[in-house]
Amino acid sequence: MSVVLNKANGLLRSRYPDITPGRLATRGQLQYFYSKNYRKHEAEKRRMPARAYDKDIKPLISTAATNNFGPGARYEIDATIVDLYLVSDEDPEKIVGRPVLYLVKDVFSRMIAGMYIGFETPSWVTAGMALANAFCSKVEYCARYGIEITDSDWPAVGIPASILADRGELLSRQADTLVNRFGIQLSNTRAYRGDDKGICERHFNTIQAEFKPYVGGVVEPVNGKKRTGKRYELDAELGLSAFTEMMIHLVLRHNTSHVVKDYDFAPDMPNDLAAVPIALWNWGVSNRTGKLRTCDERLARINLLPNETATISEVGIKLRGINYTCQEALKAGWFDRIKQNRPTKIEAAFDPRNTNEIFIRPVAGDDEYWVCDLSDRSRSYRGMTFVEAAQKQYERKRAQASAKQRADYSSIDTLDAIDHIVQRERAKKPSKPSLPASRRLMGIRDNRRDELAAERQRTSLSKPDSASSTGHKALVIDIKTRSEPCLDYPDLDSFLEDGDD
Repeated sequence: MSVVLNKANGLLRSRYPDITPGRLATRGQLQYFYSKNYRKHEAEKRRMPARAYDKDIKPLISTAATNNFGPGARYEIDATIVDLYLVSDEDPEKIVGRPVLYLVKDVFSRMIAGMYIGFETPSWVTAGMALANAFCSKVEYCARYGIEITDSDWPAVGIPASILADRGELLSRQADTLVNRFGIQLSNTRAYRGDDKGICERHFNTIQAEFKPYVGGVVEPVNGKKRTGKRYELDAELGLSAFTEMMIHLVLRHNTSHVVKDYDFAPDMPNDLAAVPIALWNWGVSNRTGKLRTCDERLARINLLPNETATISEVGIKLRGINYTCQEALKAGWFDRIKQNRPTKIEAAFDPRNTNEIFIRPVAGDDEYWVCDLSDRSRSYRGMTFVEAAQKQYERKRAQASAKQRADYSSIDTLDAIDHIVQRERAKKPSKPSLPASRRLMGIRDNRRDELAAERQRTSLSKPDSASSTGHKALVIDIKTRSEPCLDYPDLDSFLEDGDD
């Protein structure tokens, strides 16, 4: 305030140079002048960035439920990193970090329609898992964690009309699947405007506040370590399965008994309708939207997986350098080594966390899909993620490139040796043959027979006999008869005579 006062008095003196000190403005006079001539909200609007004013100061003249006709009219989805450290399910002494929580929430009824809890980073894959959980029945999902429910306990089953997300994982080409396959209207919030989907954003703090007083490993404030003198990570005690089970209980409690504060009731909603998510959902289904469109759970998960173009050849279906095969493609003859009109490219859905199988659609736009398993050619990538497989391919390419460089380097010495041998033998050859060309060609058979005999003598494993060593021929008695078969060592000359001539 003193800086503003000094600037105001400086402006006053520049306007009236003869002004006396007693005529300068005081602090109270400046405050009175400011309050009479400037409105506070206008000053705040000029003082802060426009996006901060719109998010935190701008008046709220409507509610989120105003433009949402009923259940499933609009879902909101968002993710956060939970303020809790977990331990391994197999080894309670191993701290594994903080999980990621995705929530899918219906705007009209405030019901949590689906969720995902795990250690995968926020991405299209994890968002797809949360959406698949929201689209399908949660009975089997809860049964995996020992919680028995019916569809009436968690009735949020079906495909919504629209989904609102932030400018993150759903702002990508992969999210077009929601529009093309499910007929969902997809929209994203404005930049720096988390209040556009405040229904989902605010619930993260609400649901975490319910379990924080009862579990260990909760993330403390920044100065918590200095104040307590201990690491809160060491207090972690829940595994992922136990934490998921606890979150399911909290979600069921919210859906079935939580009273929504200051809910905006429409004029046609009865006065005795409680502002409880399940009551609002059931009333909206009966009187507004009806049941949501249903879908097969496995088909929904496959549709929500990332898609890329795979190539088809004789060796299989190749995606990201990994080969796959399937029984349907084998029966269709796609891999037969003949000239045929097989498709060369096809869209394939895959889970980036697992290279063991991919999913292809033989007919574009149809719900039929084929499951392709890893082929024997790519068995070294089994059980990996696609990131690990890409790293392995990169390392192999580097090894191949290094080996090729070494081969090229050594081939220089080999070529020099070959050239030296050729030059040496070429020097031994007389410049002018002593025999005419016809005599040389006619003697090939006899020359080969002599060379063969010399080779046998050099490579024979038995020692030469004394007669041969002295140069005298040994006495040979012919015991063969004309009727007996010939037992001589076979000679290949008879097989090569025609070719030598």
